[in-house]
Amino acid sequence: MAAGSLTLMRPNVFAERTTDLPFKISLAEWSLNRHLKAGKIDNLDFPKIARREFGIDAVEYVDQFFADKSKNQTYLKELKSRADGEGVYSHLIMLDTTGPLGGAEKSARAAAVEKTLPWIDAAKFLGCRLVRVNAYGEGNADELRERVAESCASLADYASPRGLSIAIENHGKLSSDPVWLSSVMKSVNKPNFGTLPDFGNFPPEANRYDAVEALMTYAKAVSAKASRFNDFGLVTDTDFFRMMRIVRDAGYQGYVGIESSTGNEDQEHQAIHNTLHVLQLVRDEQSKCLPIFSGKDLGGWTKIQEGDWTIDNGVLIGRNGVNWSTDPEKTGSWLSTEKQYRDFRLELQFTVNQGGNSGVFIRSSHQKNPAFTGFEVQIYDAPGTPPSKTGPGSLYEVVAPEKNLIRPAGQWNSLTVLAEGPKIRVEMNGEKILETEQKRSLKGYIGLQNHDTKSECRFKNVRLEEI
Repeated sequence: MAAGSLTLMRPNVFAERTTDLPFKISLAEWSLNRHLKAGKIDNLDFPKIARREFGIDAVEYVDQFFADKSKNQTYLKELKSRADGEGVYSHLIMLDTTGPLGGAEKSARAAAVEKTLPWIDAAKFLGCRLVRVNAYGEGNADELRERVAESCASLADYASPRGLSIAIENHGKLSSDPVWLSSVMKSVNKPNFGTLPDFGNFPPEANRYDAVEALMTYAKAVSAKASRFNDFGLVTDTDFFRMMRIVRDAGYQGYVGIESSTGNEDQEHQAIHNTLHVLQLVRDEQSKCLPIFSGKDLGGWTKIQEGDWTIDNGVLIGRNGVNWSTDPEKTGSWLSTEKQYRDFRLELQFTVNQGGNSGVFIRSSHQKNPAFTGFEVQIYDAPGTPPSKTGPGSLYEVVAPEKNLIRPAGQWNSLTVLAEGPKIRVEMNGEKILETEQKRSLKGYIGLQNHDTKSECRFKNVRLEEI
């Protein structure tokens, strides 16, 4: 297909708002910025392009492409009419032209706020739920935080009765420091103010996965940036499967905006198609891995021996475990699935207290010690210690992990266990730590260990796909 063609390639096969999906997909206008700047397409064309060429029914506008139109009701009515006519939802507007909300001079900040207010009204008129702003300005970290928080609190108060939220994107300089940006969130502390995590806007030395994980706590939207693709059209600059697992584990089910770019006008459309395809692959995979812990009760699970299990805000908490030893003939307290599993992909998050001990059992029996009838993926508060057969991430007393990636006590960790025949693969915090073949047990229960009276283990987002 020729670059810039509006040929109908994909019909409306992506029913974003009519099906129960792990996340929804929108299209960021910046993905077409070179076509827009060259005058080959117009902002008014954007909803039609999103729907007819890409089969996407939600869009994210950029104010640069209609910068003088925030108060132009005739123009806004036409844009809304075109979006409505295509069945396209206007999700948000990204603002880049309104000035520094963190400017050193109070008058400069006031002017930036004043220029932003009409865009909030425009967003309301178009049916948007969100306006994205930037944390630009002068001063050191503390000064800029105070100035940006002051401006954003004012914007959030203006947006709230209009049913809109305000979000800051990690968009360079201090805003790309997740610790600093999180401190702005805490300073403003309003329910309609949050972040818009972008997968790509971090310095090269940053761990982007950890940074996005920190920002997802406050996420109002997500930007799936992709800039490099291989010959098969897969994204190579970000592991989308890993990144979108972080998004899902944060409990986010809203729109993920495609923001693709190759640096080449002729490749913009294909980059969007490629990014959409990868997000579809991710969503298909996520749709197969379903919750086996409801977050509300212990339906589908059974307690073995004593130990206390409670649920708090969707988190399963184990305390006061008893009777554990290394004796293969004796069990202690644990929580078991009622169903046995053979081949599966298991996902969950966990944390333990300081000095805490726990574990995840796979293919285990209700008789004897489940760590020996099946296998135990060891959970233990020992960050930074050398890998061992009894350390964090090991198959207990069987195989040591390649590396110890457990985080300090109190921090959440992600765990994935893939069991297929004798092959067992363990990933922690997005990285493979163990891969082995073991024939000791090929079917059994999945369990969560409640180890002793000094340990407190917490689990959430427990999901499983049978293979």
